[in-house]
Amino acid sequence: MAAPVPGARILMLAGEPSGDRHGAALAAELLRHPDLAGVTLEGVAGPLMRAAGVRALVPMEELAVVGVVEVLAHLPALLAARRALDRRLKDGATRLFLPIDFPGFNLPLCAAAHGQGVPVLYYIAPQVWAWGKDRLPKMAKTVDHLAAVFPFEEPLYRAAGVPVTYVGHPLVESLDPALTRAAFLAELGWPAGTPFAALLPGSRDGELARLGGPLLEFAAALAAARPDARAIVAAASPEQAARLAARIRAIPGAAALGDRLKVVVDRTRETLAFARAAVVASGTATLECAALGTPLVAVYRLATPTYWLARRLVHLERFALCNIVAGEDVAPELLQDEVVPARVLAAFLPLWDEGAPRTLALERAGRVRAKLGASGASARTAELAAALVRRGRPG
Repeated sequence: MAAPVPGARILMLAGEPSGDRHGAALAAELLRHPDLAGVTLEGVAGPLMRAAGVRALVPMEELAVVGVVEVLAHLPALLAARRALDRRLKDGATRLFLPIDFPGFNLPLCAAAHGQGVPVLYYIAPQVWAWGKDRLPKMAKTVDHLAAVFPFEEPLYRAAGVPVTYVGHPLVESLDPALTRAAFLAELGWPAGTPFAALLPGSRDGELARLGGPLLEFAAALAAARPDARAIVAAASPEQAARLAARIRAIPGAAALGDRLKVVVDRTRETLAFARAAVVASGTATLECAALGTPLVAVYRLATPTYWLARRLVHLERFALCNIVAGEDVAPELLQDEVVPARVLAAFLPLWDEGAPRTLALERAGRVRAKLGASGASARTAELAAALVRRGRPG
């Protein structure tokens, strides 16, 4: 067995903000693990992973894209990142490759790592249950272990020959808001008890471009339909917040909104936890919103070519992750041309107003958290990582 030595590294790779958040929690556990003393962490890292001690060979922000069209536009950056990572896999110091989700970029690197004798621990598995089951035989050959975050993934991957451990979902570790409701509303300058809608148009620039306008116009429609309602848009960065603020000024009747529509940064958890109801871009955020017990409408728009390709490849009854995990309709779903202010408002108002639909939505959201397992996913995954590093490279 190979013991960790100074100069050895774990190569981590996250490609979007939720992966960055979960990667940061995992990095903290790796750095405090006694069997990993002297091991450094490098790779593709976002701001949270960098703050947690992961040296960024490539900033994650350069790779955070979704869809075929978007990938083609970012191809030079993707290829440059791939070359930088390939060099690290070949130099003999990398003891473990630890990809986090982001399968389009990470799966080819799993094959590259395997070819160099670098063990692979995949964290937050590719969603092959949605599409791409042809990936399973390749993963069985190139992934040494998979840390699954949903219980239904474990038997699926095991049957395909991929060594797998269900570790629970890392969302459970960080669901509690940093502020109380009263402190959050005071920070906004709103009276205690103010009811508001949470709007999450997505963390990537492409998502913001496609969903920002419809969601902001929905906020104006909500204010007209329910005069006591306010809305908060959770931005992924100060740059996105500035773009959203400019869009708000362009909304017809924006002046009438006054301070009833606000944009916040670094307050996503509070925005979701304390909202009366939410409209959320499909993805991990829908799962987070439901796990916090907040009723929501799930929305999504893809670039048109990507959408038509996805229709051919993805065969699911539901597209929102909260609905898939729950196995029931936790959230109404609106996709592509359905994401217009009138349709969003029609789906949202039953969740806002008191009545049977809101009560049912609250009950279903309340069941989601139990589906995510017990806290400790990061520590369990770090233990799997330490075992693979101890085992060492073959030969």
